[in-house]
Amino acid sequence: MKQVVAIVVNTFRETVRDKVLYGILFFAVAFILFTIVLGELSLHEEKRIITDLGLSGISLVSLILAVVLGVGMLTKEIDKKTLYPILSKPVARWQFVLGKYLGINLTLLIQVVVMAAVFTAVLTFKGGTLTWPFVLSLYLIFLEILVITSIAMLFSSFSTPFVSGLLTLGVFIVGRNLDLLQAFIRKGKVGPMADLLAQVPHVFPNLYLFYPSGRAIDESWVTLHGSFVHLDYLAGATGYGLAYTAVCLLLAMVVFSRRDLI
Repeated sequence: MKQVVAIVVNTFRETVRDKVLYGILFFAVAFILFTIVLGELSLHEEKRIITDLGLSGISLVSLILAVVLGVGMLTKEIDKKTLYPILSKPVARWQFVLGKYLGINLTLLIQVVVMAAVFTAVLTFKGGTLTWPFVLSLYLIFLEILVITSIAMLFSSFSTPFVSGLLTLGVFIVGRNLDLLQAFIRKGKVGPMADLLAQVPHVFPNLYLFYPSGRAIDESWVTLHGSFVHLDYLAGATGYGLAYTAVCLLLAMVVFSRRDLI
């Protein structure tokens, strides 16, 4: 695994030097700080507003970064022709893809921690404390990041960054609304396309699984400000997320290994 570790370290160094990363991260930090102002506009609900908006901001920015980094990493190496010296060494293409994936997610993990630290400082300033449901929500967000990054790298293994980005965003939109689609299918509101749409949940990831706050699960209302999900839900979400990630990553390795890079 020395080759994979070397690629992970190199990818991490490359991503942390990317100006786009710092631009998006700066926007995220500014938004989290701006939640103080939005909280002041509410009627005695400052901490609730800051928590909800802060988590939404962390989730949105993390997903944008996952898409941006995921769809462009492989193509960037090919365009700059930095891939060929690497593959001329005893490094397999699957090792290259795995190393890039892990390096990207190491960067994303650190930026989630940074945004969470800024959020904690803001919440402490307003007299609140970091709650366990919020920590669990960050964990679920990172699981979603792992899935989205693997999807982005799968598309980028055979397509251009622009097309890969569009496809990844399309999968994200469908995945976040999969529960709503399934409800329409059960109620028979999708018309003659019911049979086709019924196959969508078997292909697209159920990303709504990683954002449970504000809906009923097992007849219990889940919220960041009260009762949150149990360990069995977290275990199921973890298994689902890692399994979907593994499949996408394996497909990306196979496709990239068969790709003609000349």
